Amino acid sequence: MDNIFPDEKWEPAQPASDTELWRYIDFTQFVSILENDALWFSRAAGFFDSYEGALPPGKLREIADGVSDRVSDQEEFILAFYNALRNSTYISCWHEASEETAAMWQVYQQKGKEVAVKTTASRFERALDTGSKVVSGQVEYIDYSNTADITVNRISPFFFKRESFEPESEFRGVISDFESPDGVRINEDFTDRVAEESSPGMSVAVDTSELIEEVYISPVAGGWLESLVDDVLNTYGLEDIPVHPSTLNEDPFE
Repeated sequence: MDNIFPDEKWEPAQPASDTELWRYIDFTQFVSILENDALWFSRAAGFFDSYEGALPPGKLREIADGVSDRVSDQEEFILAFYNALRNSTYISCWHEASEETAAMWQVYQQKGKEVAVKTTASRFERALDTGSKVVSGQVEYIDYSNTADITVNRISPFFFKRESFEPESEFRGVISDFESPDGVRINEDFTDRVAEESSPGMSVAVDTSELIEEVYISPVAGGWLESLVDDVLNTYGLEDIPVHPSTLNEDPFE
């Protein structure tokens, strides 16, 4: 499959080790991380961005040109492969910022996200098990209509997004469960079968005491949630992790 995933040695750009990362989640997701000592990585095909895992048209044509002439429609063949890939690739998304972000709260509060977990790039890496297959790094924002010069392997398409998503300033962890098939007809039925057989997500083991540096509470949540999060951390032996009310609620006139 070297002609389909041509550059296996590619790695994503890395932030400075002390870069702060934020993940906005609901309370039950927070408890799940503590209970399972694991992060949930969601299937890429289920994300809001329909371009997740897509190749720019120029790169698609370039890779399709390397497919055997015995394939009747080389571009459709490549599309089927990459569509199957995104149905068996899983992602954990984090926001790069030096502080909690009002825009992120506004987006996620509508989805019931009440808690922001803060970590750093180095803590994220150290929290993963030794030998973990997770590839992590910064997302690069590109013009898909004019870009063909990107490096491609089975992970790299998930580290490129359209420029309209640049305000996300995203860092992500990616893990692929895709297996290249032998002797299988590559078409829409193949993609559908991969989608049916793949799980909606993957639980990846982490050291929660290393991962979670601080916790912030939504600016619209009451003080009761701060106390509850504090109690839950104590229950799991993580009483040293600070819990803060949102700084967005600070009143400069008091």
